[in-house]
Parts: sequence; structure tokens; C-alpha cells
Amino acid sequence: MKTEGISELLVQIRDALSRNKLKKIIALILSIALWVYVMGAQNPVIEDSYRVKVNLQNTIHDYKAFYEDQTARVTLSAPRSYFIDYTENDILASINIAGYGEGEFDIPIEASYPKGFELINISPKSIRVKIEPIIERQMELQIMSTGSPKINSIVRYIDAPKNVAVVGSRSEVDGVNKVVGYVGIAGESDDFELNVPLTAVDENGREILNVRVVPSAVNVFVDIEKGAKKIVPIVADVTAPSDREISKITLSPDTVEIEGVEDVINSIESLKTDSVTLPAGQEIYKNYFNLIIPEGVVKTGLERVFVTVELKPTTNPSTSD
Repeated sequence: MKTEGISELLVQIRDALSRNKLKKIIALILSIALWVYVMGAQNPVIEDSYRVKVNLQNTIHDYKAFYEDQTARVTLSAPRSYFIDYTENDILASINIAGYGEGEFDIPIEASYPKGFELINISPKSIRVKIEPIIERQMELQIMSTGSPKINSIVRYIDAPKNVAVVGSRSEVDGVNKVVGYVGIAGESDDFELNVPLTAVDENGREILNVRVVPSAVNVFVDIEKGAKKIVPIVADVTAPSDREISKITLSPDTVEIEGVEDVINSIESLKTDSVTLPAGQEIYKNYFNLIIPEGVVKTGLERVFVTVELKPTTNPSTSD
């Protein structure tokens, strides 16, 4: 009995489906259209913009890219629900410098965004980028001492490498005026060795951060010995021309204080100037003369002296047969 009842039910369903087929198809189409309309009204396609930072992609080996850090406005369209599900952290903007060489280029900005969005606009369209080669240049190293050693002590010399390398983009390396290292000697009385970090600076003494000094630090040896100082006279080394003889030499100043290694200072009785041969035909000659600084003298009160030389005609003795 149960089987016969099920069979009769299936027959009734088949008969119901077979009647008014066209009306039922139209009703189905209208239902689908109504669903699409309702869903579109509840979740319409809209546009929105995101302000995102522009990043650099694919750096080039041995080259460096320069561009102003900036943002781009990325405008996208998608169903409203997408803008609820995603945030500006899911939207990216970048410039790709792969394949470019040295020079300046307007490189287009590219946007990356989740599936389902459509890109409407990027503003600006591109960024001006300058690409320079990475270079290496040898530069003289200057070790600067700070402070003063213990009283009656003197720094005889500071031993360090003469040159180091500076590595960076061409414009950054061109901006390096010198490489310096600083050694503190305040209160020191004995020799010592120190590992000194190095810094690249510009002509105003400001550190240039974007270059690399190789090596970044060097070992520096400081020779400190017992020191002494004293005042010694200055002697002008002057030769008169053939038609003149020297009648008087005046120096301003005529003495100088020297400081250095004790044994050296004790052995010095005077300091000489550079040797100068005066031009012919003059009665008075005035000029600055450089001082000759002996090895072991590390400090002098001055480096040159003003010399006035008075001359007179040569007097040749008379001769007879």
C-alpha cells in the first residue's frame, strides 16, 4: 500500500509540473531578475580612493635610485561589500626600475590590489627617478686628536693608515671632503693603541650618512713622550745679490716658543727660516719667510716671520800694481 501511495504522489507532481510550463519559466526568469536587482541595490558597484606610499621595486646591482618620497592616490571600483572587507593596507603602489640604466627617468607608478577591484586611476601617473652608479674612491685619512696629554708629556706622532676607501653613489661620494677619525689624548702620558671609527664628512664638517667608509675603523698608534718647551731666537737665512751686501736684518717677531720631545727641544738653540736669495737692485727687501721646523718639534707659536732686510752697495777694496 505504501508503494502505491508514493507512486500516485509522483504522478501528481509530474502532472503539476507538466501543466502551464511557459508561465512557470517566465516566473523563474522574473524571480532571478528580481534577485539580481535586489542584490544590486543592496551591494552596488562604487568607487573609492586610497592614499598610499609609493615603494621601490627591483633595485639594480651597483646602482642607486633617488626619488622624492611621496604618496599616490589610487582610485578603484568594486561592489560596496569589497570596500568593507579590505583596507588601504591591501592596496599597494610602486615603481619598478628593473631594466633602467644611469640617468633620469619618469617611471610609471603601478598599483596592486585584491581580486575583484578594478583600477580607475592613479595620480600622479609617474615619478621622476635619478639613477647613479655606485663608485669607490680612495681618500686621505685624517686622524684628529682631541684634548691634551698629561702635563710635561707630548704627542710625538700618531701612526695610522694613510688612505681609506669611500663607497656610495657618485654624487654622494663627490660630496665627501675628507675622512676623519678622532683620538682622545686627554690626560694620557704613555703610548697607546686604539681602534678608531671613521666618518666621511663634507666641506662643512657634517657627516655624510649615505656613504660607506672601508674599512669602517682602523687601529691608531699614539706615541707619547716626555715633553718640554722653550723660547728660541729666529735666524733669517738670507743671501744678498752680487751688487749688494746686507747692512741690517729685522725680524718680527724675532723669537718663537717651541714645544716637543724633551731631548729634541733641549738640543735646539734657534730656528732658521727658508733660505732666500734676494733680487738685485734693491735697498730694502720685505717679505714673510717660512720657518723650518725640525723633526721632534710638534708645536710652534708661529709658522712664518716677517723679515726686513736693508742692503747697501758692495764696497770693493782698491787694488794697485
